[in-house]
Amino acid sequence: MTEQNSPRRVVVTGMGVVSSLGTTLEELWLGCREGRSGVRSTKADEPYPVSHVAPVDQFTGKIQDFGELPDAKKKTIRKGIKLMSREIQLAVAAAQKALADARLDEAREAGLFPPRRVGVSFSSDYIYTTSKELVDGILACRADDGSLETPRWPQDGLPKMTPLWQLKYLTNMPASHMTIYNELHASAHDVTNREASFGVALGEAIERVKAGKADAMLVGATGSRLESIRLAAFLKEGELSASLLDRSTESVSRPFDKRRDGAIPGEGSAALFIESLESAQQRGATIYAEVVGGVGRGSFRHARDVDGWTSNDCQIAQTFEDARDSIVLALRALFRKCGISPSDVGFIDANARGDVRLDAAEAAALREVFGDALDSTPTTALAGLLGNPGCGSGAIQTVAAILALRNNALVPVANLEEQDPACPVSAVREFGGPTGDSFVKICAQNVGQASAIYVKRYVD
Repeated sequence: MTEQNSPRRVVVTGMGVVSSLGTTLEELWLGCREGRSGVRSTKADEPYPVSHVAPVDQFTGKIQDFGELPDAKKKTIRKGIKLMSREIQLAVAAAQKALADARLDEAREAGLFPPRRVGVSFSSDYIYTTSKELVDGILACRADDGSLETPRWPQDGLPKMTPLWQLKYLTNMPASHMTIYNELHASAHDVTNREASFGVALGEAIERVKAGKADAMLVGATGSRLESIRLAAFLKEGELSASLLDRSTESVSRPFDKRRDGAIPGEGSAALFIESLESAQQRGATIYAEVVGGVGRGSFRHARDVDGWTSNDCQIAQTFEDARDSIVLALRALFRKCGISPSDVGFIDANARGDVRLDAAEAAALREVFGDALDSTPTTALAGLLGNPGCGSGAIQTVAAILALRNNALVPVANLEEQDPACPVSAVREFGGPTGDSFVKICAQNVGQASAIYVKRYVD
């Protein structure tokens, strides 16, 4: 296909997921329908310094976890697994599931989707090197008194590292692996804006297909909050539930609830295969939904007002103000791009993950943009079921929201008992209410970056 002057409609024809609620679309939707949480308590022999986590326990990193694969591709991916961190393994698995769901190989046999017409736009967190990778090198630089002699690292420590260790942790490697395994040569992007990343990645991919620069794009996100060093950092920042440090207390994520005290760390990944409506119709593909647009925005003006970050009160104010403003900017830009107003939105799939400040900032942003229409626009949030897989959150929640739209059944906000007056949204309380014909998905982090996407029910 050649580039066109007029924008093309873009639809989702493949989805893949690896989440704490399941590693298939059916398992994910069943978990949402039953209100089954992916959060569980940690075990004595696990390396987690917290009481509750939301891991993908059924994902072992073996080749069978990567979905149905042709023999040749299975052999290639099996060789590559050893060069992938767990987050990258999750990403590649979700991507391969989405491509299989979209029947890419079958379409190529029919002459569609040549390599230079299909690209990748994938996002990830900063991927931490695990402490296990560093142990031998650190021990080689230890002094007699047990201290670390860092000047010895180049000579004594670094040689103890696996030669290709860095390839396991680079943020561009998910897109790299997918491009190589599946010949996706139109373009390859990686986005690293923490939880805000997925909306940016999807927005870029939609524009490429609309403009005719690609006939299809593989889009997704992967993330984890489970590595011990990362957990320590987020606990210090106050992003995770404080009750996680008390093993005698049940810890849950409570989006918009008056008693919320932070997120539950998790992991996971999801991917979408999007293509032009023309090619989807031509090959008789299953169309899950139409993706209209996505934007990303940031607000850092309040951060500049904080004098040296010396006051915790200043940090709290900055977090709230910039988080709110970034979501407002993203929503307004999305409405302009897609030519919609609040009355056109069937439901809102909120970012809310149980964070005291960010949930309130998001609710304030929604009120500012939607006005009185917010009172009649159902708002849902899935962090209570999925935990917080970091960058992967937006992608997994978008897949779940598309399934909700397709089944015309809203998923309630889990663990919401007493709604905080500071979060005046129309929170969904029961499963099964009508979704309307569209939704807005918000992806946001608490330091002033946000993205938003608009998805519609497909109508021919």
